[in-house]
Amino acid sequence: MKEGRISVYAELLSNIRQVSIAASLPSPPDKRTVARVLDGGRRLRIEHDGQAETLDLPGTVLVNATLQVPQSASRELTWRLPLSLERTPLPHFSLETQAVPWAAVDLAPGSAVSCRNCNAVIIPKETIQSWKDLPSENWAEMMEFWHCHKPHHHSEHQREGLANRGYGANSAIAAQPGVGLVDITSFMFDENDCQKLLVSPAA
Repeated sequence: MKEGRISVYAELLSNIRQVSIAASLPSPPDKRTVARVLDGGRRLRIEHDGQAETLDLPGTVLVNATLQVPQSASRELTWRLPLSLERTPLPHFSLETQAVPWAAVDLAPGSAVSCRNCNAVIIPKETIQSWKDLPSENWAEMMEFWHCHKPHHHSEHQREGLANRGYGANSAIAAQPGVGLVDITSFMFDENDCQKLLVSPAA
């Protein structure tokens, strides 16, 4: 049964020079479902079951043709398209241009953390000895790009050193005792450093 309309979302992944596109259809795609990149790589148009949706892309892509639409039971479609650097200037990153409410350097070691709603102390004083910034939201894409393009002349010892520091493509971010990890929307703490919290069992 059909429901809703075509929804399309596109994100500029400037660190790996790609545009990520995700589309949700009201029903599974069929042979008449078409996705095209138009206007010299600046727009995307999807046609499905009598509906059409057009989206201005956040960057000009190198592809200017019909995209492959898999025939499956899923209503979700995704693409990764290479960015045209000649037509899309990459944004210059600086802390001054980012709306960051806090960073690791702004937080003092030993600071307590409490709940904004009930004022209960979640992290007691002197528990956190250091603060570190979590990677950006594009961390996974950056690691994937590095893994695919890493130099092949590095020795095995160097690769092991990167993995031990958490820079490997398959590495995961894990909480550490006495360390507070922070990004623009959340904190991450080791479970043993916390108190007065209801912790869900691991899946």
